[in-house]
Amino acid sequence: MDIVGVILVGGRGERARPITVKAAGYLRSKAAMSFCGKRLIVWLLEGMRRQGVHEFFVVALGKENRYQTKTLVGHGDDLGLNIRYSRVRHDRLNTGSGDATLRSLEYWDIESPALICPADSLYDFSLARLLASHHQRGALLTVAGMARSPSEVAGKYGVMIREDDGRVTHFLEKPSLNELRRQFHAGTGEGAETLMTNAGMYLMDSAAMRKYAHEPELRRLRERRLDFGMDLLPWAADRGLAIYAEPVDHTGDLGTVVDYIETTVDLLRGAFPTLSGLMGTPYDAKRRLWIPAETLQFRDEVSGKSLEEKLEEGLVTLGDNVRLGRYVEIGPGVTIRDSNVDDGVDIGPGVTIEKSAVRDGAIIGAGATVSRSYVGSMAEIGSTEECPTVLEEYVAVGDEALVQPGARLRDRISIYPRLKIPTTAAIPPGTEIRDANDVLHWL
Repeated sequence: MDIVGVILVGGRGERARPITVKAAGYLRSKAAMSFCGKRLIVWLLEGMRRQGVHEFFVVALGKENRYQTKTLVGHGDDLGLNIRYSRVRHDRLNTGSGDATLRSLEYWDIESPALICPADSLYDFSLARLLASHHQRGALLTVAGMARSPSEVAGKYGVMIREDDGRVTHFLEKPSLNELRRQFHAGTGEGAETLMTNAGMYLMDSAAMRKYAHEPELRRLRERRLDFGMDLLPWAADRGLAIYAEPVDHTGDLGTVVDYIETTVDLLRGAFPTLSGLMGTPYDAKRRLWIPAETLQFRDEVSGKSLEEKLEEGLVTLGDNVRLGRYVEIGPGVTIRDSNVDDGVDIGPGVTIEKSAVRDGAIIGAGATVSRSYVGSMAEIGSTEECPTVLEEYVAVGDEALVQPGARLRDRISIYPRLKIPTTAAIPPGTEIRDANDVLHWL
């Protein structure tokens, strides 16, 4: 049976800033975020294509989301796909992701099963298995589920209450830890019982759902708000419709800086087997190293030696799970592990990079430590061996920003694009530096 893919490209990427901020007043759609060498929308489309989906609908909201996505993938010709987009005139009518999806299915007269997923997540799953379960149960909606501990769930994920056969009877949208304790008597320590969460991907019987969409009760909901997780799924479950949960193998959320970094490490470590083939041929498959020939033969200005020579002589250490882009210049004494480094990055002598993402054209000065952090495109981490700079614990430095030598940024600090962070800035954990006035505040 034919199946269509529906990619939800909405929102303003606020939780993922500064990754989703290209410049002041100019947002980058989450679908357009770069992730391990590809734009996120391309990961989603190519991953589904490998499982047999060739027709897609992008349900977008707003100029950035719609046209950045269209600029990247067009109508799918280069990917061997057919991609259509929601109508601009529907933007002012849509009241949420559920309503926007139903409106597009109606407009394009789609009655084939629809695989619906957001543009800020990755999934490792078997579509054949998901379809088989969906049809065997006669489901209206099959919700991709992921088992998580109560401490992971609280305030972040929707929880599904299921019967033994997997039928969903109730949804709790992002419950607090106290709510979980009341509902499930859930503990939080080691060995606590896992809960089945809504992973945000849905397989829908489009023809049946379109009929329900015009019932008075659902029409009233659509006039106010019809989000998938908060409205459509609870309505269907409370009505007793055939909503089932089906576990998938792995999910990765890229909606926040922390999630982006954790999902980067998961992908590099092989947590998404169905997507690994999209990363190209590895240099060392056993150790999960990707090094293109251009970088292997590239010489750094300090030693004058190629990366291949430095690896042979033990002058550079590459741990497992590393992807390097093309023409990356790596100085002597560098250590990289569990990280993605994109094209054209300059890495000075004595740098340590671990569990991090470094975007195209970034410069990492000598002696710097970048740990569990994100460095944006053409950002410069100024550092010297005498005055090293440290980024650790989910620091994000936006595109073209400059961090001066000796700065120490730690614990969920976000630096917006094109800002300059002086050595003397004492920025507390969890701070967003959005403009020059914010920088001055912490001097």
